[in-house]
Formats: sequence, structure tokens, C-alpha cells
Amino acid sequence: MAEHYELEPEAPKPKLPGYVLVRGTAGEVADAVANDLYLHAMNCVRQFGDFHMALPRGESAFTLYRTLLIDPAYRDMPWKRTHVWSVSGKEGDTSTEETIRDFLVQHGDIPSDQFHPMPMEARDADVRYTKALREHLGWREKGHDRLDFVLLGVGPDSSTADYLPSAPIIEDGDSLVTVNRSGAERTMSLTMRVINASRFVAVIATGEHKEPGIRLMSSADANRSPLSKVSPVGGVLKWYLDESACPTNGDAA
Repeated sequence: MAEHYELEPEAPKPKLPGYVLVRGTAGEVADAVANDLYLHAMNCVRQFGDFHMALPRGESAFTLYRTLLIDPAYRDMPWKRTHVWSVSGKEGDTSTEETIRDFLVQHGDIPSDQFHPMPMEARDADVRYTKALREHLGWREKGHDRLDFVLLGVGPDSSTADYLPSAPIIEDGDSLVTVNRSGAERTMSLTMRVINASRFVAVIATGEHKEPGIRLMSSADANRSPLSKVSPVGGVLKWYLDESACPTNGDAA
């Protein structure tokens, strides 16, 4: 008599816009993001000759960086044709850019002039970064002059890219970045216009401390979250969550 095995039920997915992928652990989430990023990078290099991705501040993506460098499946990642940009920057805090430089630029063998951290020490940092984005993306045919991949993290308060729920999102004319101030703290972010123009926006959230942010975004009060403004035009929006970041009280689909 054949043995009967019961399949494990799929983890419930929160009600979020775009595609939602839920995996059991942060490592499995990193594997899923790495696979999609790798395929997207290869396609962009074939089509445009290079690949432009923007990475977030914070620890959300560190496991992803390790996966991209260690897993043999991504040995052919086109690092030499990859430009790395910042989603946001914080004055006086260079820890994230140092990690990206150590993990991806040096070990991934990305040319140093293709790594573009935000120049937060400059008074006109927003002007400089806008100019750099336009210069590097301007080589492409009009309509394709946009970022290929933007990775966003999620704060416990549902913040992202240094946009806070308590502060209005203000777009600053033709600038591609905006300066945010909270008291004496000065941060800078890509504008939502730039984020929403990208070909692929990936939102990653792992760990129980991210659950409140996902809960807010999947509730009737989602419009209070800066993430509700993320809506790629002609691009893909995909969420990558582990089970501990998912709401458990019926807020899921």
C-alpha cells in the first residue's frame, strides 16, 4: 500500500500590490531575490550592454549580497557591466556603502567607477547625484534611460528609502533625488518618480521586526505607508517575505 504524504500548506500571503512571494527563511528569500536579479541582469546586459541597480541602506540585503557572491549559480553575474546606485543615504553614516563596496564592488569585481554611493558630505549632494544618474543613464535610447532594478527594504513602521510615514512625500521638480530632514538628521532618497520608472522593484522584508510594517501595508490604512506610493509604470513590483515577516491574524489573503 502506497504511503500517503500530506503536503505542507502554503504560507498565507499578505494582501499587497504586485506579486508576493513568501519563503520560510531569510536565506530562502535571498535565494529567490538573487535568482530574479541574476536573470534580469543578464537580460538587461544583452539588451542594453549594461545593468543599473539601486540598493538600500540597512541590513535587509546583506544575506542577498553573500548569496550572489558565494552561490555557484551566480558565478556568471555580469559584474563588470553592472552599475550600483544608492536608494538612499544618511549624513555621517557610511556603513552600508562600505558593506556594498566590500561585498560586491571588490569581491564581485565591479569597476570602482561603476559604484555610485550618494555623496552625503557635499552640500549639493542632490544636484550631484541627479547629474550622475542622468549622465550614466543618458547613454541609452530615450525611454530606456531608467534604472533596471531597485531593491527596497521595509522598516517596522512601514518606512522605505528613508521616507517616513509621518512625513509627506515631496517631489522636488526635475530632481531625481530628494533631501529629507528629521530634526538635525539629513538623509537623501531617490524620488518616487525614479523608483516607479524602474523596470523591476523588489521589496524585501525578513524577520519578526518587519511584521508591523507589512501589517500596515496590507491593511485598510495602507495609504499611510510610503510603500503605497511604490507603483512601477511599465515595470514589475515584487515582494519577497519570509514567514516571520507576514501578519498572522487574518490580514493575509
